[in-house]
Amino acid sequence: MKKILLALTMILCGVWAVNAQSPVPDKEQMVKSRVTFMKEHLKLNPTEAKTFWAEYEKYIRSEINYHDTFRKSLESKKIKYDFRNKESIENVPSDMISYMMDQKMELKKNLNTLESNFYKKIKAILTPRHLFDFYNYEEQFKRNVVSKSKSAAATQKSTQSSSVPAQSKPKR
Repeated sequence: MKKILLALTMILCGVWAVNAQSPVPDKEQMVKSRVTFMKEHLKLNPTEAKTFWAEYEKYIRSEINYHDTFRKSLESKKIKYDFRNKESIENVPSDMISYMMDQKMELKKNLNTLESNFYKKIKAILTPRHLFDFYNYEEQFKRNVVSKSKSAAATQKSTQSSSVPAQSKPKR
Protein backbone atom coordinates (compact mmCIF):
# COMPACT_ATOMS: atom_id res chain seq x y z
CA MET A 1 0.00 0.00 0.00
CA LYS A 2 2.82 2.37 0.89
CA LYS A 3 4.55 1.65 -2.42
CA ILE A 4 1.40 2.48 -4.37
CA LEU A 5 0.92 5.70 -2.43
CA LEU A 6 4.57 6.63 -2.96
CA ALA A 7 4.34 5.89 -6.69
CA LEU A 8 1.15 7.94 -6.99
CA THR A 9 2.78 10.84 -5.14
CA MET A 10 5.82 10.70 -7.45
CA ILE A 11 3.60 10.73 -10.53
CA LEU A 12 1.58 13.68 -9.25
CA CYS A 13 4.78 15.59 -8.42
CA GLY A 14 6.06 14.92 -11.93
CA VAL A 15 2.83 16.16 -13.52
CA TRP A 16 2.89 19.23 -11.30
CA ALA A 17 6.52 19.98 -12.23
CA VAL A 18 5.77 19.69 -15.94
CA ASN A 19 2.75 21.99 -15.68
CA ALA A 20 4.68 24.51 -13.56
CA GLN A 21 7.31 25.05 -16.25
CA SER A 22 7.39 28.37 -18.08
CA PRO A 23 5.44 28.43 -21.36
CA VAL A 24 8.26 30.42 -22.97
CA PRO A 25 10.46 28.05 -25.00
CA ASP A 26 14.26 28.12 -24.93
CA LYS A 27 15.58 30.68 -27.44
CA GLU A 28 18.72 28.74 -28.32
CA GLN A 29 16.68 25.60 -28.98
CA MET A 30 14.32 27.58 -31.22
CA VAL A 31 17.23 28.99 -33.25
CA LYS A 32 18.92 25.61 -33.47
CA SER A 33 15.80 23.73 -34.58
CA ARG A 34 14.94 26.32 -37.23
CA VAL A 35 18.47 26.45 -38.67
CA THR A 36 18.70 22.66 -38.62
CA PHE A 37 15.39 22.33 -40.46
CA MET A 38 16.50 24.83 -43.10
CA LYS A 39 19.92 23.22 -43.54
CA GLU A 40 18.24 19.85 -44.10
CA HIS A 41 15.93 21.24 -46.76
CA LEU A 42 17.70 24.18 -48.39
CA LYS A 43 20.73 22.96 -50.31
CA LEU A 44 23.10 25.86 -50.95
CA ASN A 45 26.45 25.99 -52.70
CA PRO A 46 29.46 26.84 -50.49
CA THR A 47 29.62 30.52 -51.50
CA GLU A 48 25.93 31.07 -50.76
CA ALA A 49 26.06 29.09 -47.53
CA LYS A 50 29.04 31.00 -46.18
CA THR A 51 27.16 34.30 -45.90
CA PHE A 52 23.55 33.12 -45.81
CA TRP A 53 23.60 31.05 -42.61
CA ALA A 54 25.13 33.86 -40.56
CA GLU A 55 22.50 36.32 -41.83
CA TYR A 56 19.71 33.81 -41.27
CA GLU A 57 20.73 33.20 -37.67
CA LYS A 58 20.84 36.96 -36.97
CA TYR A 59 17.38 37.26 -38.54
CA ILE A 60 15.92 34.49 -36.35
CA ARG A 61 17.45 35.97 -33.19
CA SER A 62 16.03 39.40 -34.00
CA GLU A 63 12.61 37.90 -34.68
CA ILE A 64 12.66 36.07 -31.35
CA ASN A 65 13.74 39.26 -29.55
CA TYR A 66 10.81 41.19 -31.04
CA HIS A 67 8.40 38.51 -29.83
CA ASP A 68 10.01 38.56 -26.37
CA THR A 69 9.66 42.33 -26.22
CA PHE A 70 5.98 41.99 -27.10
CA ARG A 71 5.44 39.30 -24.46
CA LYS A 72 7.28 41.33 -21.80
CA SER A 73 5.33 44.49 -22.58
CA LEU A 74 2.07 42.59 -22.03
CA GLU A 75 3.42 41.02 -18.84
CA SER A 76 4.44 44.46 -17.54
CA LYS A 77 0.77 45.48 -17.71
CA LYS A 78 -0.26 42.09 -16.29
CA ILE A 79 -2.15 41.17 -19.45
CA LYS A 80 -2.56 37.43 -19.76
CA TYR A 81 -3.78 36.51 -23.20
CA ASP A 82 -3.54 33.12 -24.84
CA PHE A 83 -3.88 33.55 -28.60
CA ARG A 84 -5.15 29.97 -28.89
CA ASN A 85 -8.00 30.61 -26.45
CA LYS A 86 -10.33 33.43 -27.50
CA GLU A 87 -12.20 33.28 -24.16
CA SER A 88 -9.04 34.41 -22.35
CA ILE A 89 -9.71 38.01 -23.47
CA GLU A 90 -13.28 38.23 -22.16
CA ASN A 91 -12.36 39.51 -18.69
CA VAL A 92 -9.68 41.97 -19.83
CA PRO A 93 -10.62 45.67 -19.52
CA SER A 94 -10.91 47.76 -22.68
CA ASP A 95 -7.88 49.93 -21.95
CA MET A 96 -5.70 46.83 -21.64
CA ILE A 97 -7.10 45.42 -24.88
CA SER A 98 -6.24 48.70 -26.56
CA TYR A 99 -2.70 48.55 -25.16
CA MET A 100 -2.36 44.95 -26.30
CA MET A 101 -3.49 45.82 -29.82
CA ASP A 102 -1.07 48.77 -29.96
CA GLN A 103 1.75 46.43 -28.95
CA LYS A 104 0.63 43.86 -31.51
CA MET A 105 0.72 46.47 -34.28
CA GLU A 106 4.18 47.56 -33.14
CA LEU A 107 5.31 43.92 -33.27
CA LYS A 108 3.92 43.53 -36.79
CA LYS A 109 5.65 46.73 -37.91
CA ASN A 110 8.98 45.61 -36.47
CA LEU A 111 8.70 42.14 -37.97
CA ASN A 112 7.77 43.56 -41.36
CA THR A 113 10.77 45.90 -41.31
CA LEU A 114 13.03 43.06 -40.20
CA GLU A 115 11.81 40.73 -42.95
CA SER A 116 12.04 43.43 -45.59
CA ASN A 117 15.65 44.19 -44.67
CA PHE A 118 16.47 40.48 -44.50
CA TYR A 119 14.92 39.92 -47.94
CA LYS A 120 17.09 42.67 -49.43
CA LYS A 121 20.20 41.05 -47.96
CA ILE A 122 19.46 37.48 -49.01
CA LYS A 123 18.28 38.52 -52.46
CA ALA A 124 21.89 39.52 -53.12
CA ILE A 125 23.17 36.20 -51.71
CA LEU A 126 20.79 33.51 -53.01
CA THR A 127 19.73 32.53 -56.50
CA PRO A 128 16.08 33.20 -57.35
CA ARG A 129 15.32 29.44 -57.08
CA HIS A 130 16.94 29.21 -53.63
CA LEU A 131 15.14 32.38 -52.55
CA PHE A 132 11.81 30.86 -53.61
CA ASP A 133 12.65 27.56 -51.89
CA PHE A 134 13.75 29.37 -48.74
CA TYR A 135 10.38 31.09 -48.28
CA ASN A 136 8.51 27.86 -48.99
CA TYR A 137 10.55 25.97 -46.40
CA GLU A 138 10.17 28.82 -43.92
CA GLU A 139 6.38 28.61 -44.31
CA GLN A 140 6.50 24.82 -43.98
CA PHE A 141 8.52 25.07 -40.76
CA LYS A 142 6.10 27.57 -39.23
CA ARG A 143 3.10 25.43 -40.14
CA ASN A 144 4.76 22.41 -38.54
CA VAL A 145 5.39 24.37 -35.33
CA VAL A 146 1.78 25.57 -35.21
CA SER A 147 0.37 22.09 -35.81
CA LYS A 148 2.64 20.62 -33.11
CA SER A 149 1.57 23.38 -30.73
CA LYS A 150 -2.11 22.70 -31.42
CA SER A 151 -1.73 18.96 -30.95
CA ALA A 152 0.21 19.50 -27.72
CA ALA A 153 -2.51 21.86 -26.45
CA ALA A 154 -5.20 19.33 -27.37
CA THR A 155 -3.28 16.56 -25.63
CA GLN A 156 -2.82 18.70 -22.53
CA LYS A 157 -6.51 19.60 -22.55
CA SER A 158 -7.57 15.95 -22.84
CA THR A 159 -5.12 14.96 -20.08
CA GLN A 160 -6.51 17.61 -17.77
CA SER A 161 -10.11 16.59 -18.45
CA SER A 162 -9.32 12.89 -17.97
CA SER A 163 -7.62 13.57 -14.64
CA VAL A 164 -10.88 14.89 -13.22
CA PRO A 165 -12.76 11.96 -11.69
CA ALA A 166 -16.00 11.09 -13.41
CA GLN A 167 -19.19 11.81 -11.51
CA SER A 168 -20.93 8.59 -10.67
CA LYS A 169 -24.35 7.88 -9.30
CA PRO A 170 -24.47 7.32 -5.58
CA LYS A 171 -24.71 3.68 -4.56
CA ARG A 172 -27.99 2.52 -3.12
